[in-house]
Amino acid sequence: MMKIPRFGLFEQSCHHTGSYDNPYKELMATVQLTEPNGKTTRSIPLFWDGDTIWKLRFSPDKVGTWKWSVQSDNPGLNRQSGSFNVVDSQNRGGIRPMAGYPYHFERQNGEPFWFMGETGWALYTDNQAKNHTRTAVEEYIDTRARQGFNVIHSMLISESGWGNSGGDAFVDLKTEKINPEYWQEADERLIYLNRRGITGGLVLAWADKRVNPNDWREFPSQEARLRYARYVTARYSAFDVYFVVAGEWNADVRNAKGLSENQIRSDYIAIGNTIKQSDPHGRMIAIHPFGNDSVREFAQQPWMGFGDYQQMYRHLHDEILASRRFDKPVVNAEYAYYLRDADCDGQVDKPNSFDLQSMRHATWDIAMACGYFITGFGTTYFGGYRNPGPFDVNAVQNDDWEEQIQHVKRLFSELEWWRLRPYDEFITAQIERDEDRSRQVKQREVVLPPKITYWVLAEPGRQYLAYVRGHAGLFKLSLGERGNGTYHLRQFDPRTGEFINFGTRQCKGFLEYTPPDERDWVLVVEK
Repeated sequence: MMKIPRFGLFEQSCHHTGSYDNPYKELMATVQLTEPNGKTTRSIPLFWDGDTIWKLRFSPDKVGTWKWSVQSDNPGLNRQSGSFNVVDSQNRGGIRPMAGYPYHFERQNGEPFWFMGETGWALYTDNQAKNHTRTAVEEYIDTRARQGFNVIHSMLISESGWGNSGGDAFVDLKTEKINPEYWQEADERLIYLNRRGITGGLVLAWADKRVNPNDWREFPSQEARLRYARYVTARYSAFDVYFVVAGEWNADVRNAKGLSENQIRSDYIAIGNTIKQSDPHGRMIAIHPFGNDSVREFAQQPWMGFGDYQQMYRHLHDEILASRRFDKPVVNAEYAYYLRDADCDGQVDKPNSFDLQSMRHATWDIAMACGYFITGFGTTYFGGYRNPGPFDVNAVQNDDWEEQIQHVKRLFSELEWWRLRPYDEFITAQIERDEDRSRQVKQREVVLPPKITYWVLAEPGRQYLAYVRGHAGLFKLSLGERGNGTYHLRQFDPRTGEFINFGTRQCKGFLEYTPPDERDWVLVVEK
């Protein structure tokens, strides 16, 4: 009997009989999986992979003997069956909300996971003129893995309309002629991504922005959209992934003529439900908004795994806090692309992206609300589709942010960060927090983070993080009702990642801190 490691991949090929013009559309097959206890069952669709081939992919989470059996109207597929034995392993599994700490993530084996994301929209596509090929993608993945990134979200069907070395995603979307060779190439890139320890965020398709020949509204019907959702789930839920129902879903509200906002919303809710129903692994599911927006309106949908998956440029800290009420992890999935110049006119044009300081401040404002972020770089975020020059993970202009973003994860990873909660009321100063700033770029106002601010994360009586910037004077940090005791104090430099040890201090309910200058600093206080 075949042996499969726990959280590994079981893959089985089956073959249909008869002749079909479009097996992807004309056939359905579902596999029933029986757990080792012999009673509990799960189901997952098979997916068509060209010719007469259908495949089952499943990642087992329990040790013991599993059985599988196919149900289909096709006599060649129906009642095909088998079993496999799952043995214990060192595999960590995919990500999920942390047990007992729902704002945070863990892997399926219980290992805490500090989510540090990067944007690689074009990961599964090619463009030779932009130097975006599988070789370049693998170099990009290797680089980001070395830098500590553990999430990259990407489009399965690119807004740019690009295919890859296997061709286009669909030979003809209007008639639902899917191209298995495209998806086989995408498989290889996702496998490589997972091998480097990075979780893939898979955006199924983009909303209608009037630029993508394969957006969600180009599918011929809602039935076709749901069929595609089942296909993607069947093909990829066994990998270390989470799904994003749509990129910039509410762009449809502006561009999808003849459809009400309620109808568009209902369509996407149905797609989310279909993913959840088709996935025996329980992978997390999100949806991504357009412009400066939140997706809190979806947070209570049964399929939505996140309290928010924002595209948010303003009030970064407060918007994370506002989304915590759903007791789920909150991610700002698009807040800045470092030095991005979309129209190649020599001017950075993305909010919070103008310089190293803006990127760093924006990122810390998110992290200090117990939120997580997906950052980006102008030269890599879209495969070279929008930015001067080709796709380039080695661009010198990125070096400083590539270095400094690693310090955020490093600091939190040294602590039991999942026990921390926002306590901004614990810190006071003789100067008030600023509002967001802005600058004029190409006849429009573009936002920047506040110059003066200060935030606190704490597990009262045990550990505290105080982040301050814009004021070189005195800050007073309350330690709360249980705060009396002896504490070890360290100062952390977000620019260099270096600590200065302040030794221990006996505290009675509060302590005082004066930073070296007006730049941003972090005070780490541990009992």
